[in-house]
Amino acid sequence: MGRIIADVRVSERLEGVVVTPRQYHETHQLMIWLAESLHPIRVHRHADGAWLTAFDVDALFQVPAEVDLRWNVDARRFAENRLRVKRIHSDIRSQVERITAADPEAIRPQLAGSLGVDQLDSHQRINVAAMTLPESFGLCVFDEQGAGKTVTLIFAFDLLVARDLADFALIVAPKSMVSEWPADFFKFKKDLYSVATVTGSRRNKRLTISSRPDVLVTNFETAVAMEDEFRSVLRQRMDRSILVVDESFYAKNLDAQRTRSIRRLREWCGRAFVLCGTPAPNTAEDLVQQFNIVDFGFTFSGTSIPKDPLKKQTTIQTAIKAQGIYVRHLKSDVLPALPAKRFHRIRVALQPKQRELYEAALKDLISDLSRIDETAFRRNLTTYLARRSLLLQICSHPRSVVQGYNEVPAKLQALDSLLDDLLTTKKEKVVLWSFYTASIEAIVQRFSRFKPARYDGTVIEISERRNAVKKFQEDDETLLFIANPAAAGAGLTLHRARFAIYESMSNQAAHYLQSIDRIHRRGQTRETEYIILLCDGSLEITEYERLIQKEKASQELLGDRIRESPTRESMLDEFLCSLRALENTTKT
Repeated sequence: MGRIIADVRVSERLEGVVVTPRQYHETHQLMIWLAESLHPIRVHRHADGAWLTAFDVDALFQVPAEVDLRWNVDARRFAENRLRVKRIHSDIRSQVERITAADPEAIRPQLAGSLGVDQLDSHQRINVAAMTLPESFGLCVFDEQGAGKTVTLIFAFDLLVARDLADFALIVAPKSMVSEWPADFFKFKKDLYSVATVTGSRRNKRLTISSRPDVLVTNFETAVAMEDEFRSVLRQRMDRSILVVDESFYAKNLDAQRTRSIRRLREWCGRAFVLCGTPAPNTAEDLVQQFNIVDFGFTFSGTSIPKDPLKKQTTIQTAIKAQGIYVRHLKSDVLPALPAKRFHRIRVALQPKQRELYEAALKDLISDLSRIDETAFRRNLTTYLARRSLLLQICSHPRSVVQGYNEVPAKLQALDSLLDDLLTTKKEKVVLWSFYTASIEAIVQRFSRFKPARYDGTVIEISERRNAVKKFQEDDETLLFIANPAAAGAGLTLHRARFAIYESMSNQAAHYLQSIDRIHRRGQTRETEYIILLCDGSLEITEYERLIQKEKASQELLGDRIRESPTRESMLDEFLCSLRALENTTKT
């Protein structure tokens, strides 16, 4: 048999490459030649030919003469990127570890050429040094919320440009944060860089992308919709581009189109930085794709992630400890003067009609679940989860579930006294979080006398959102900020308030964990107080406990030192357990 001509392309899930002979009957012979010549690297059988895992792909550069490989441009770049990481990963990781362990003053020589670096805190200078290593491919920056990741990135970009290692940045961020990036660039670097946001009609977006600014800022949805346009710009710049993924937990799932688009765009950037203070809000697996964006999958190459949650946590933690390249600074360490946080859980009794609705919905759900088997449950899981969510909505405000509900629900009554005390008597500013639109509408109407600023999905215009934040932060008469944590939980600074009340919460831990830090961040001078309203005897109790457990698991995963302050409930539970143990001892 003569030479086999085969095409090389990247697999759909970006986990390797597929080698497909142009003549189907040559597949078997192709497998034999590749297996023999690439041994001990394993060549897998694929429906379209042969398949090699991502970090074995570079072996194809030494295939036998009998195989004529025709690489498409994406596949060749894919292989070259992973070959580069394989060669330098260990050295870059060692350098980052030395920098993070060094005295901050000792790394100043590594920041030569960075104007204004004295404005940075010591941990931010450490981050900039780690982000600007000459041969590096990027870094995961997982500093806790409020520790200054944005300014760190701006100074790192500036230093890379000064050293002629980069000249363009593509920043992908949540919609609510897109407009903040140009303002922050101007704050720290004035007009040194042209920073453009990709907004408006598709035509306007194309014009912005083609205008060749130094920095392009876009949201995750636009990164997907205009992937080809962004890719064209990045290919022109090649390794002189950097990709920045802000609040990178948005790109945690490889099955999501946003993650795949970002992974594909990353192939054409010399460096990538992911920025997130809560990178693993739900499960340990949230971290995997964030590392993959930076190092093309090296940290988790060869790692099989089990399904069991406990084993999964251990496996991922082990991989990160052995090969992950990241920095993590906690506010308690880098901002020691920042006041403490205090949490108060207030249990409220459901109102009569509200309780009746909740109990009826709960009993119906229990009855239906009792009559079906596991197979039927799995088949209708989405429906049952939706019905479970309805129970939580009833706890918040039954109006969104039941037409004609005219009772004042428990939490609105609780807010009457809380807000009267905080806003009227004490003249405090308050951030009030609520997850459901109907609840937010009811809250805005009931407390309209306070002329609240509002920030949720119904406030579409970016200018309106920014004005809401500005009004709350700067206007002494605006004491109440009403927001949905899914819309306003990330990136905003609301530290004029020291009180935050949670009327209802999303079941997404990321929303809760991000929202906590809106008032507890740099610039806060007073102890922050969080009031969590929970309907007594309801699912909200276990739901909130689940969020707390997710927070602890996330902290353990990244090696955070967990410093728990006792709560009234935890201390009471401890003493009651002790009393019961004492009584049992007395009886015996």
